[in-house]
Amino acid sequence: MRLLPSTSARRLGLRLIAAGPGGYGLATLFSLAALALPLPTLAAARIGMLGSFAVFAAAVIGVFAARDVGRAWAGLALAALPLALGAWHGTHG
Repeated sequence: MRLLPSTSARRLGLRLIAAGPGGYGLATLFSLAALALPLPTLAAARIGMLGSFAVFAAAVIGVFAARDVGRAWAGLALAALPLALGAWHGTHG
């Protein structure tokens, strides 16, 4: 009887964590970054909410299209950097 999951099950679990909470975090950062757009607040919020669905879908597709789990997490982190800067500017600017 195995007590630890196999390597492929661990990799799948890490991809699921990257796709679910990681994609949700990326979509949230996009929603906040949209507030930095030079638009009225209501329009920027609407763009952020609608665009976050596309960002989440793209993050999930990207995570499962990556060659390995490390590249999936690196891709999420690379996409999160400019969005985090925009989110900070949108909420503190």
